[in-house]
Amino acid sequence: MEDLIRTVKENVKDGYEFEIFFQRVKKLKVETSQETLETLSTSEEMGVGLRVLKDKRVGFSYVSNPDRDSIKDALKRAQEMCDLQEPDEGNLFNCDLRTSDVESPYDREGLERDIEAKIEIPLSMEKKAKELDPRVKGVRKSSYTEGEFEVALYNSCGLEFAYKGSFFSAMISTLAQEGQDSAIAWEYRASRYLRDLDVDALVKDAVFKSTSLLNPQEFKTKTTNVLFFRESFAMLLEAFVPMFLGDSLVKGKTLLAGKKGEEVASELLTLIDDGTLDRGFATGPYDAEGVPKRRKFLIKNGRFEGFLHNLYSAKLSGEESTGNAERSSYKSVPSCGITNLYVERGGSSLEELIAMEDEVFLVLELMGLHTADPISGEFSLGASGVLFKNGKPKHAVRGVTVAGNILDLWHKIVGVGEDLEFYGNVGSPSVLVKDITVGGS
Repeated sequence: MEDLIRTVKENVKDGYEFEIFFQRVKKLKVETSQETLETLSTSEEMGVGLRVLKDKRVGFSYVSNPDRDSIKDALKRAQEMCDLQEPDEGNLFNCDLRTSDVESPYDREGLERDIEAKIEIPLSMEKKAKELDPRVKGVRKSSYTEGEFEVALYNSCGLEFAYKGSFFSAMISTLAQEGQDSAIAWEYRASRYLRDLDVDALVKDAVFKSTSLLNPQEFKTKTTNVLFFRESFAMLLEAFVPMFLGDSLVKGKTLLAGKKGEEVASELLTLIDDGTLDRGFATGPYDAEGVPKRRKFLIKNGRFEGFLHNLYSAKLSGEESTGNAERSSYKSVPSCGITNLYVERGGSSLEELIAMEDEVFLVLELMGLHTADPISGEFSLGASGVLFKNGKPKHAVRGVTVAGNILDLWHKIVGVGEDLEFYGNVGSPSVLVKDITVGGS
């Protein structure tokens, strides 16, 4: 960073503010199939993103594997782009570095673990899946991924920070067969420490889902009670994340505009974004603009508490940044995003939620989440699961449609489970919703 800062300071034109963002990511991936090693790969990427600011105009350029000459060229391009832009009051850099006592989780011990032990992780997942239920006849794919990253930022205001972190994830796709029917289900987990990666729970859920979906029966279109299994509700929540972002607010693309303080859901729903969560997948001291990450309520007991902001959206909406600036890589500029987003756990077990109503459709899988509309709140999704009568499983259901509006769905929540689970940086317990239209034959 010292060389980068020196080079930029020596070559930036008078009157331009600047920001240097450095990132390095190193990954290892192991994939197995049929209890045999299929892929073992490593990768490393490093680069710098440069932003310049003058008269409310901003320019951006980036370079991979930076050296002095490439940084000078990138800085020149950023300044040329800046001069071509229109002024925007939202363009500014962070000149107020507040200290953060939050650490970025870094598992040196996990990263340095023997490679043979890491290969054994996906292999053992395959073996365990077959041991748990004889109907599991195979595993389409089992994988383990780990990585470490470094980020650093410096700007012309003198703001400077740097930190590093680690991450680990696993995925499995199980194939279950019974008679002439077969069903496939996949499951995913991620953590910042290798010892927190619960692959046994991952395998158990994958086997539960694939075997539960065997031998489906016809389902007639009806309005019924829908219990979203924890992963399904987490994925549904993630599909509607743009509703909560300041970027959507300033563009007029969220139906939550003007609803701060209003009731937008059942009082059973509390939704939190927490960049300081202990061992959270997106936990760290600062966001991508140097604002300390913090804990925020988005929905508290059914009431909407406010949006997630970076500096740009905060300025244009008259708010302050909530520490939610993110960059997908050094090749991108900061935008609004979530940190660790989750539904606060309730007090009911999955079995208790199933028994709350005479008929419950347990949704184990949702398909077509990319078609959900976070602007209108409308969704129509493919679903598969199990129909329960009086707390007992009746039969599997596949190929039906769950449709509605997300605000309407939130208002109809009548039960929240205690089984909170994170899938990367999005988490949820199982959630029971009354009177949802399920389209069948």
